[in-house]
Amino acid sequence: MSNFTQRIFLLLLISTPKLRGQMQAQDVVRMSLEEAINYATANTNTIKNSKLNVTDADLRIKENTATGLPQVNGSLSYQYFPLVPQILLPDFVSPSVYGVLNKEGVKNGSGQTVQFPTTEFGFSKASFQQKNSLSASISASQLIFSGSYTVAVRAARLYRQFVDGQLVASSETLKNQVIDAYVPALLISESVATIDKNIKNLEGLLKEIKATYKAGFVEQLDVDRLDLSLNNLKTERENLDRQRELVLNALKFTIGYPLEKGLEPTDDINKLMQPTAAEDLAGAIDFNRRAEYKVVNQGIELQKLNVDLNKAGYLPNVMATAGFTENVATNNLFSEKWNFLPSANIGISASINIWDSKEKSYKIQRAQLALQQAALQKNDLERAITLQVLNARIAYINAQKRVENQQHNLALAERIYNTTQTKYKAGIGSSLEITTAEQSLYTAQQNVRQAQYDLLVAQKGLQKALGK
Repeated sequence: MSNFTQRIFLLLLISTPKLRGQMQAQDVVRMSLEEAINYATANTNTIKNSKLNVTDADLRIKENTATGLPQVNGSLSYQYFPLVPQILLPDFVSPSVYGVLNKEGVKNGSGQTVQFPTTEFGFSKASFQQKNSLSASISASQLIFSGSYTVAVRAARLYRQFVDGQLVASSETLKNQVIDAYVPALLISESVATIDKNIKNLEGLLKEIKATYKAGFVEQLDVDRLDLSLNNLKTERENLDRQRELVLNALKFTIGYPLEKGLEPTDDINKLMQPTAAEDLAGAIDFNRRAEYKVVNQGIELQKLNVDLNKAGYLPNVMATAGFTENVATNNLFSEKWNFLPSANIGISASINIWDSKEKSYKIQRAQLALQQAALQKNDLERAITLQVLNARIAYINAQKRVENQQHNLALAERIYNTTQTKYKAGIGSSLEITTAEQSLYTAQQNVRQAQYDLLVAQKGLQKALGK
């Protein structure tokens, strides 16, 4: 039964009596395999996180698109100057006035002509700044052309498809994990039902043997042998109960189900082991059915866009701009009259890189190398998928043959056991023969369960390899 107890170490916490009592107090929920997969898809954090990535990709598309749409900005500023800035201006007025006066011949009170200097002059202080300055402006810009912008929008949309593929891949991985956890839980439940049937049959036989012993027709040894076999079956039944609890907890953990609540697998083994279609065993391999193959293809497309993005760096960027500014300058902010100084501008600008020492060229070459590496990874994945499918087909055929052989052996063991019981009841057989036939029957039953488990694993492995 060791194959049925995977990932159990993660769930030892539920072994506490308190938690176990809470679980028993809850109603048991019955789930088929499909219901378990649907529950896991709706409740596991892995899928929730993948869905959040999809939402983030939608927002990224809008974000990248918005960078090329009109942008409007506004600003408001106020400044107060306790000390108004001043500058020194040359005294170019006095020399001109003095020259005119000298030409006119201005005389003083004594009747003498006064000569004014015309070559030496100084500087005077002047201020062009009011104590209060208030400015409000609004500007708008619109991207007219940018190669990088176009590629960025395409990349954002392709990234959306990429995360969609990741979501599908995560769902497929989760589905396989649920199957791996559900099948052991289902098979161990079947084993419990089988051992209950064996206990019931052996209890009936032991009751008959005890009655025969009281009548003096059999020895105490015959009773003891059957009693020992019955005790061994009951002990194995208890072990199965504990193992069943462990594998059910593994299933709960996998699908995100509350560990303290009861869960019961309800699918039928024979229903799950439906024959595989002939084309699955010999048909051509469709790589596009595999989610990870789609993700690789989308990764290649993203690498192509990366090449285009770097090439777009050689293209010019063209931007249209417009702005309006209103300035107010006054010495008294609360005066009734403000001096408004409006201004407006409309323009267009273009920029292009002339020489970057081949920086963009090297980036393009690196992007092309990354594209080649992605193509090689795709080829490796194709080879890996092909090998996986071929091996899965062989494993399925072998498991199918094993189930057929073990079922045939079980039929023989049941017939031998029934014949041995009939002979013993007729007085021509021994209890040792019954014990031997009984052990052979139990071994055959376990072999069938193991073969069925191997077949289910091989069948699901083939479906996984084919992307179904």
